Amino acid sequence: MLFVNEVAGVTGAPELLRHRPSDFDGMTITDLVFPAFLFIVGVAVPFALGGRLRRGEARGAVWRHVLLRSLALVIMGVLMVNAEQGVSGVLSAPAWNVLATLGVLLVWGAPESGWGRVRRPWLRGAGVALLLLVALAYRNPEVSGWIQLRPYWWGILGLIGWAYLGVASLYVLAGDRPAILVSAIALFYCVALADAAHGIAWLGALRPLVGPVIGTHGALVLAGALLGVLLKRHLQEGGSAWRFAARALGVAAALGVAGVLLRSLNGVHPAFIISKNHGTVPWGLVSSALTCAAWVAIFVLVDILGFRRWPRSVTIAGENPLVAYLMAPFLLSLFALVAPFFGGTNYYESLGRTTGIGLVRSAIFAWLVVRLSGWMRSLGVRVQL
Repeated sequence: MLFVNEVAGVTGAPELLRHRPSDFDGMTITDLVFPAFLFIVGVAVPFALGGRLRRGEARGAVWRHVLLRSLALVIMGVLMVNAEQGVSGVLSAPAWNVLATLGVLLVWGAPESGWGRVRRPWLRGAGVALLLLVALAYRNPEVSGWIQLRPYWWGILGLIGWAYLGVASLYVLAGDRPAILVSAIALFYCVALADAAHGIAWLGALRPLVGPVIGTHGALVLAGALLGVLLKRHLQEGGSAWRFAARALGVAAALGVAGVLLRSLNGVHPAFIISKNHGTVPWGLVSSALTCAAWVAIFVLVDILGFRRWPRSVTIAGENPLVAYLMAPFLLSLFALVAPFFGGTNYYESLGRTTGIGLVRSAIFAWLVVRLSGWMRSLGVRVQL
């Protein structure tokens, strides 16, 4: 995601690395990144929440944990999406984004032991104060009121938070029951189609939440949760790893076939095109299928064939992904803030004006962000919700 986000600002970048327009029927590898995140979030649900339930935590306590985790993601997402909408007022957009990121890291990423003599509660208190400051300081010419932050489309992290809330809540109630998860996947996609047909307009102000929580995004997380439950059973019961891989590949094939069949109705209604921006059902199904197939390939490579020699940057990214995601816009804001000291030229942006140099720039930037997140983890800065 770090790489493809930066490629968007490169002149003449290959279409394969760009998002497809909203009205385009199709997708690129870039359009697969976000749904892959949703799918993998789902894979983790049976292990994370199932472990809590197995240790004897009450369902109510587990659900409160889910709620707080979702709320944190939504807050981060709303802050990031407002930064993209333009910032005016006493703070420039780069300065506002730097302060907002620092606030998020202090609230949710401060080390358990604190920093030096400063204990964690004080760090969190400083983070809350920073977040209140940026909330009050944010100004948008098109919005009025004391607090001008708006959810807009919730941002990537916000969408993940809402989808996680819906699926995790269902899992807390249903547990490791594949039949219920399959039924819920079908139901969630039906809700998405009903939403596209304006069939749930009666929900009024709640309607904008239906898509992220129990629509296509939620169904993507559910598909991952289904794979997670199957993996969990395989690990508990044993048996042939190749047989499990074949079963998981069958899940991928079923999702893919369903997506392709529904896409054949694209002439009937726009809801049946493959579109990431509209979160259509065929896009969700095909994305689930491709991500599941990629997961199976990695499972075979690592768990069956025993491959372990991954580049260090890959393992670092997996150890501190939220910090890496937050650090990218943070660094870009720092580049903008220091531009006046170089004659007003943002040299990072300038490198994107040439295709080849811009692509190399994007790859190096992604590598640096991952390495920075690894260094921050060594200092105890790790956003674990």
